Amino acid sequence: MPLIVYLDTQDYIKLFTEPDDGTNHKVLADILAFRDRGEIVIGFSLATIMEFITKPDAANRPERVRRGQLIKDVCGPNAFPSITDLAKGSVFPNGGRWMFRRDEKVVSAKKFKQQMHTMLVEKLAKAEELNRSQRRQLGRRSSMTDLILRNGSTWGRKRSDYAGFPVSDEIVESRVLERFMKGQCSDAEFELRMNAWFSDPAEYSRIVYDYADHPNVIAKYFGKPTDNIERLAGRIQEVVTSIQKMNADHLSERSTLVEAGLDKKEARRLTKQFSLPEPDPENVIEKLEAVVGKGRSEHFHHYLTRIMKPGYTFKRSDMMDLMQMCYAYECDFFRCDKDMAYTFQNFEPFKGKLVSRFADLPNRIEGRLQELAHG
Repeated sequence: MPLIVYLDTQDYIKLFTEPDDGTNHKVLADILAFRDRGEIVIGFSLATIMEFITKPDAANRPERVRRGQLIKDVCGPNAFPSITDLAKGSVFPNGGRWMFRRDEKVVSAKKFKQQMHTMLVEKLAKAEELNRSQRRQLGRRSSMTDLILRNGSTWGRKRSDYAGFPVSDEIVESRVLERFMKGQCSDAEFELRMNAWFSDPAEYSRIVYDYADHPNVIAKYFGKPTDNIERLAGRIQEVVTSIQKMNADHLSERSTLVEAGLDKKEARRLTKQFSLPEPDPENVIEKLEAVVGKGRSEHFHHYLTRIMKPGYTFKRSDMMDLMQMCYAYECDFFRCDKDMAYTFQNFEPFKGKLVSRFADLPNRIEGRLQELAHG
């Protein structure tokens, strides 16, 4: 079995922005050599796509395509399922789909034909020049293709014909929809072409922002949850700071009481120290497992206990990091920043998995392969 490796979004960003002969490209070349020998597979996720392909305006469309192509070149058809699909049983590499389950069809040829037939029947009902017998004859599903062939059709040659469903220029220009309606394109080819962007980062990056009414996809889907966690973290820190201050005041009062002649035991009883709050692990894990799947939520509890400690400051980027760490449980190596690596350095399920520097990956991979060879 090949080792499973997950790269940090910053790795892709640095690779994209530096020259081909740069330091990070040399590291990547070493990593891809392991991949090409079948010793590792590299996976990406929806978070990778959202964080890396982030420039929405039309002027940046060619750059988005190149960014999507970079992910595709590095990872191939190896995607971690979206977080919510993990609880539904989806597993890596998920047929390359970072959205939806592996065998799920967002566009089904059968359903599409049914919808088209319904639209045709509705239009025929409004055609005053046809009698009931003619409407019934033309309204048969078998007549739909014949009708389109006889009268011709240019439907599918404009983006507006797709009713807002994301399609690439290639889909429009190849007239796959028009050919499908004329019976010149198989159901299998139609479904493959229409659903391709769910497993192709380059295809996704060509089209997604052409339809997005919210240019910042991260803000749209993760903004509110991140705001909520930031407020919660702020309140937790306020409570921690308040308890620390009360404990410090009590220690000062205790010293004053003892100096005034009060018995030490009695002074301690009057100035008890308050314990810092701790999250209920069972409650936290149970609620999160319903969303992200069993066995993938313990790190959230570990993180909560960390932010309750003095001196920790919540960063908004932590939210995306925590979501991606749901994949670390099945990874052999998981790239993350130094802060997250430090936060989880004593977290047993991630032991030996976290890599805080991209440049360290080749040696870490080589070392693990040697262990396995001599194990």
